[in-house]
Amino acid sequence: MLKRIAVFLITCLTFVWAMDMFQSVPEEKATLVQKGDAKRYCPNCGMDLVKFYKTSYVYEEHQYCSIHCLVEATKGVIPQKDVKVADTKNLGLIDVFQAFIVVGSSKPGTMTMNSQYAFASEEDAKAFQSENGGRIVKFEEAYAVAQEDFPKDTAMIKAKREQNVYGTGEKLYQNACETIDANRFATIAELKVSLAKSCRLESEGQYQAVALYLWDHKNVVAAQSEEKIVVPKDAKCPVCGMFVAKYPQWAAMIETSEKNIYFDGVKDMMKYLFAQKKNFEKIYVSDYYKLKKIDARKAFFVIGANVYGPMGSELIPFANENEASAFMKDHNGKRVLSFSDIDEKTLKSL
Repeated sequence: MLKRIAVFLITCLTFVWAMDMFQSVPEEKATLVQKGDAKRYCPNCGMDLVKFYKTSYVYEEHQYCSIHCLVEATKGVIPQKDVKVADTKNLGLIDVFQAFIVVGSSKPGTMTMNSQYAFASEEDAKAFQSENGGRIVKFEEAYAVAQEDFPKDTAMIKAKREQNVYGTGEKLYQNACETIDANRFATIAELKVSLAKSCRLESEGQYQAVALYLWDHKNVVAAQSEEKIVVPKDAKCPVCGMFVAKYPQWAAMIETSEKNIYFDGVKDMMKYLFAQKKNFEKIYVSDYYKLKKIDARKAFFVIGANVYGPMGSELIPFANENEASAFMKDHNGKRVLSFSDIDEKTLKSL
């Protein structure tokens, strides 16, 4: 119950924060020009166009959340006509070549460190500038600034996603989503719409995190889904009785000619092996980082780390010894073991 309340409060706070963002507008005041179920999302980054409406651009029937995404979509070649931008003050879509754009104000940018806000009149732009700073330019110069900033802004976005987004998106995908192949979709916006049918998530921010993780890692995730241990929904761990499919990232498996035996962690699988005292030929575990199905006898296991599995302290498997050692250092682990190093004394120490 406390966990549900916490999730609810976080979701509410996220919503309130989103509505307080300068770029956001009430939904009824946003003009969305795209068609179909994905019309609300930027086709380049998947961000909500209502939340980032004041920095949105329209070009060739697509609506982008920012000039950064416009530069990406046009591959750095400035469009010569038929481009519209949101008027920061009056919120209508205006001809970008007639607009006055304030670059570098104190207001936050969208996908760029150098913020840009457009106005239909020079008077409105000057009023905004006097309060928030920046300089007033025409579209050609604003595009050139965004083009020059594009490499460093892309690096900034990548760093933020790697630090805060991908890990969250991966965990949400593993725990709350059905398997989905991001390669089937033409844009991240289309992928994001499909997640509503495949995931049980709590907020717009969670859907965005999963969409970014899948889109930016689509080839890796597709390969992982083919190579990972696929656990039947009704499979129970013979040691603890838990449903293994609830914890796919920890799945381990013994394959026999008669059946496959699934475990919700390496620790329970090893307990089973020691109890059975049989020489099973095919024993598999899930690589902690890649979720790839790997031969347990060739894996490396970290013990004593501050990362816990479904049954508490675990033997955490890696296909690569260097990755296991790095994980041990980052998570206060005690040792890296090979499969043959694990004995009943090891299990008792966990």
